[in-house]
Amino acid sequence: SILRFLFYTLEQMASLVLNSPALQVLPHESDHNQDEYKRTLSHVESNDRRFEELGSQLLYRLCKTGSCVYHLGVEDDGTHSLRTFDDLKKSFEVLCDLAEEFGAKVVPKIDDEEEENAEQNEEELLPEVRKQVADVRAKGGIIVWLKDEEFENAPTFAPADTTYSSLVCRIDVHLTQIDESKGRVRTASAGGEDVFGDRVAASLRILVMGNVDAGKSTLVGALTTNSLDDGRGSCRLKIMKHRHEITTGRTSTVSNHTMGYTGDGAVKVSAHRVRTLTDEELVRGSEKLINFTDLCGHEKYLKTTVYGMSSGMGDHSLIVVNARQPPTHMTHQHLNLASSNNIPSIIVLTKIDGCPAHLLKNTVQEMKVLLRRKDVNRVPFMCRTTADIDECLDKLNRLSPIIETSAVTGQGIDLLHYLLYRLPKRRQHEKKINRPFEFLLEQVFNVPGVGAVASGFVNAGKLSVGATIYVGPMDDGSYLKTMVKSAHIARTATGVVKAGQSACLALALNKADKKKIRRGQVILAEPCVGITEFDAEICVLRGDQTTIRRNYQSYAHILMVRQSVTARKITLIDSDGNETVTRMLDDAAETRRKDKEEDDDIEGLILRPGCRARVTFSFGKRPEYVRTGMRMLFRDGRVRGVGLIKAVRVGELKKNLLG
Repeated sequence: SILRFLFYTLEQMASLVLNSPALQVLPHESDHNQDEYKRTLSHVESNDRRFEELGSQLLYRLCKTGSCVYHLGVEDDGTHSLRTFDDLKKSFEVLCDLAEEFGAKVVPKIDDEEEENAEQNEEELLPEVRKQVADVRAKGGIIVWLKDEEFENAPTFAPADTTYSSLVCRIDVHLTQIDESKGRVRTASAGGEDVFGDRVAASLRILVMGNVDAGKSTLVGALTTNSLDDGRGSCRLKIMKHRHEITTGRTSTVSNHTMGYTGDGAVKVSAHRVRTLTDEELVRGSEKLINFTDLCGHEKYLKTTVYGMSSGMGDHSLIVVNARQPPTHMTHQHLNLASSNNIPSIIVLTKIDGCPAHLLKNTVQEMKVLLRRKDVNRVPFMCRTTADIDECLDKLNRLSPIIETSAVTGQGIDLLHYLLYRLPKRRQHEKKINRPFEFLLEQVFNVPGVGAVASGFVNAGKLSVGATIYVGPMDDGSYLKTMVKSAHIARTATGVVKAGQSACLALALNKADKKKIRRGQVILAEPCVGITEFDAEICVLRGDQTTIRRNYQSYAHILMVRQSVTARKITLIDSDGNETVTRMLDDAAETRRKDKEEDDDIEGLILRPGCRARVTFSFGKRPEYVRTGMRMLFRDGRVRGVGLIKAVRVGELKKNLLG
């Protein structure tokens, strides 16, 4: 009989809820303002996954202006949730803990008129309830009680000896973002500038290269987490992505890791040490951001390293060398790559703990010899104090600082932090913000419930969510027309992406079009046609026996583009880019040329290491998006040369598309 009575009571309560008219107190919730509606948070614990999700949601609401308003006891459609004060008081306490954890604080906003009305509505409350109400109000909560005229149409399940209308309420909470490093309130700029986006765009990009087992991942792990290694790879385990990397200890993919510095140059880490900071927390709590691109060291992964360097947009490079071993041919290859792309190099000697003095001295000497080679052309500079760092900061276009470090003892790590914090940004993408939008597509994902998501780098211009874009080129050189459904930078939703940011764009594509999207394509504001041929001024790298002639085939890297190319025409040039008269033709080739009356760019013209030439390349498989001014690398196993695109040619495919 008791169970039957309980079921009957629940049935009556449900019918009252379903049949009662909704109490509309606020407009419908929107994803594009600073107001967040919550029915209740009383069931959320600080160690739950839901707590982390709510923190991400809080940061999203704060990302526009640095402030937001939470309405506790309100449904998503703006109707009253009819929650009791006891329940919402617990929700308010959870929200205060959430704000403290994610760098925000509650700001009181009540005025005299609201306080007078609140005192009138609280006359019927018991003394202990009044005390709890005063505590909530003292912490910044604004209690809005359910009025008697509203109560007449509301469902009631309260005990008969209480005035239920005086216990049902909602609580409004005003929150403001706090700069944790300086303890001051961060407000939006007067001009409405996007501080979060500007900070992401201003991040310093550093390529980390070096031979296998040099300690690259361990060094990056020690720097980003501000911790020491245990000598068995504890730091590298914090940043490695794949199981086989953890097992072998060797990086096989290109991975990116972000580190932040506070205003005084300290590394930004989680205050609780229970979890690592998310990207959005790191961006908001840091004054300067460093983005490390951890590249592969093993020779069999060289093509992945070349792609990472070509697409990484690096400002500087860290060449990591094992102090217990002399530099290898891979160290020379990495230095040559950085030097040929005009990327300043910083030499970091690792594992100096326990390294014999004579081995360390020999490694330093051989490293200096390698830096002075003609193909590298760098001046070594030993840095042992902060004064040495200050002296070489403005000369990094010629000098290569050498710093001795140990991730186990921490020796030299503080000096390296001092250098990284003061490194200038070399690439000025903010100057490209007025150019047409250009997004270089690096990876494509299919996210359930979202659809196709393109990850890449905004190379020029800016774009708002909801804008019409063109993705391509496809295999036939055409572009797909679509729109941007949403955008994220540093795993934080945003309404605008602009030059210098790494971003993810959700695209409105059907299943058939999703399959056409690939790495190396671009997203543009206006369509153009894919290029099949281009002219480039190239320089053949020294160090390897290389022979390049007409119909030479190699694999080209042009930013995110990777495809095989064929040399169709070769013309020698001097250091100023002018065509030379001298032809590298042997006697037999000269005889054949005269007999067949061929052009000067026949197969007898040979390029050797150190030669400069203007070469016409054609793509072997499909058209790509390239334009003048882009840098290229080409390889056939090892990297053979670098170049700069001077002109793009209209191939037969493009002529047909243009009609």
